[in-house]
Amino acid sequence: MALFKKPVLVQIEGNLLWEVVRDPHGGRFIGVCRALNLNAVGDTWAEFQECANEAIQVLFEDLFKEGELEEFLSRKGWRALTPLPPRGAGAPQFDVPFSLQRRDRFEELVSA
Repeated sequence: MALFKKPVLVQIEGNLLWEVVRDPHGGRFIGVCRALNLNAVGDTWAEFQECANEAIQVLFEDLFKEGELEEFLSRKGWRALTPLPPRGAGAPQFDVPFSLQRRDRFEELVSA
């Protein structure tokens, strides 16, 4: 019987904001996270949140695998609250809290 190791959970102290609007025509939730240059979409609120979490996870996994995560966090003024596992030990899961800000119009998401 094979044993599966539970991935290490790395908590990140950061300040993320997702700006979200609901498309008045299709009803989809569309959001951007300017701090990470990410976007997310979902047909429901739960799907949007899942997509946003997945986008963050993929970005942080890539930074971790490339050995760039600590420098990235430092540039943002953020830090890992739990120790990072050694590279090559498998990608950890990242817990990056974020807040959501509702926007009234799609144009507010694309204006800088």
